[in-house]
This record gives sequence, C-alpha cells and structure tokens, in this order.
Amino acid sequence: MELALLDYGFTVPDSNAFGQSFRDYEGSVRLSIVENTYRLNHINQTYDFVKRTREEYAKLNKAEMSIWEAIELLNSFVDESDPDLDEPQIQHLLQSAEAIRKDYPNEDWLHLTALIHDLGKVLFHSKFGSLPQWAVVGDTQPVGCAFDESIVYHKYFKENPDYNNPAYNTKLGIYSEGCGLENVLMSWGHDDYMYMVAKANGTTLPSAALFTIRYHSFYPMHNKGAYQYLMNDEDRENLKWVQTFNKYDLYSKSIVRIDVEKVKPYYESLIKKYFPEKLRW
Repeated sequence: MELALLDYGFTVPDSNAFGQSFRDYEGSVRLSIVENTYRLNHINQTYDFVKRTREEYAKLNKAEMSIWEAIELLNSFVDESDPDLDEPQIQHLLQSAEAIRKDYPNEDWLHLTALIHDLGKVLFHSKFGSLPQWAVVGDTQPVGCAFDESIVYHKYFKENPDYNNPAYNTKLGIYSEGCGLENVLMSWGHDDYMYMVAKANGTTLPSAALFTIRYHSFYPMHNKGAYQYLMNDEDRENLKWVQTFNKYDLYSKSIVRIDVEKVKPYYESLIKKYFPEKLRW
C-alpha cells in the first residue's frame, strides 16, 4: 500500500498518566500487577498452548456482535500488563484513534485501525471463556524458536517448558530464515485474535491495517529490532506502519477522557465502510 508516512504534530508527552516514564517496568506504580502478568505469560505461552488455543478460537463460534458492541464490552476492562494506564480500554481506543485522526486526517482506515486494534481483549469476557490476562494482553513474541533477550521480563522464560526443548530453543527453531511472519506462530493474545476476526469476517481494511492489528504488541520486533531474520520484504514494508501507529498507541494514553457520544457517529460510519454489521467472534 503506497501511502506517505509523515511526521505530523502529535507531541510525545514527557510522562504517563501516573507522572512516570512510559513502559517503565522497574518504577511503575503498577509494578507487581504488571510483572506477575508477564511472569505467568512467559511460563505458560508454549508452542503447544498457542497452537491449541489458536485452533480453538479460529472457529469463531463464541459470539455474534458488531464492532461497537465489542468496544462496549471493554468498558470495564483494565489491562494488567500496562504500566502506563489504569483507565477502561474504551478510553485508550478512542484516545489512540483521535490522536492519529488529527495527524492523518485523510487516512480513515488508520483511524479505524486505532479504534479496533485492542478489541481482541474481549477474550477476557465470560462470552469468550474468561481467559486469564496472561493469555490476552502484554507484549507478544514468536513461539517455536528461541526467546530473544530483548523481551521484557525475559528471566521468566526459564520456567517455560520450551526454553530447554532443543526443537524450539535455537535462533530459528522450527522456522527458516526469511520465512515471513505470516508463517510464524506468535504468543496467543488479543492481537492475533482480532486479526483473525477481521480477516475471517471479510474486512476491506488494507493489509497494512491487518499487519498493524496483528503485530502492534510485538515490541521486540518494532521497538528493539529483534527477529528481523524471520521477516520477508512484505513484513518490512508493513513494519513502518506499525512503528508509526505505535507512537499513538503508546503515548496517547491519558487521564483526559474522550466524549464517546460526540465521536461515536464518525467511527460508526467507518465501521460501516470497512466491516459487515455483525461479525462472528
């Protein structure tokens, strides 16, 4: 997709909603909650667990509802892997979307991508099996190959059964160099789930949007430059959109609330443009 990437007016704030540095995993006031979520994530996200769970949720037989109904399900959800915000997720979605809308006014697909990028967090809800947060939120990483040292709280992988499995603990593991991320199994969570939901329901969003949804939590790749050897040319082309989006995803988090009813008509028009009225989840 040929679209100009521009550096517009969004200014990265000096601190998060708690007056601290963003993504500070040492000094966050939410440290114990965040670290425990990652500890459980790193211990339990094995290749077998991901493969089994992904196959189950790929059936898309949990619910039938609209995009906006999914947004409203997140009203009470607070992400326990996030050191920067303890506001309900609907506010984070709207803050991200409104910030990117100001800087990219003509790219409506990007506004909608921001609005829906975290909708996979409905996995926590009872309709979807009430998955524990370690299987819903947090940074993602490939399974089936070695866990890169850049991954936050890397020390807990030592308790993951795959850590000492010779089939999975080498640089490439079960993969081949340049195989493309499409062929790489990622740790299970909201990113991959929302990607599957969007694609299976026939969204007309561009490939850059689907890539952004699927890999926006893959911080080792888009923030640390890890796992480049698994990427192909299409991945590298789409990576620039994830990196652009990330600024708005991470730094728009604020205690300043968006007026939901004021902006809802605009986003409902985008949902109608790019999605069917009801989706299988």
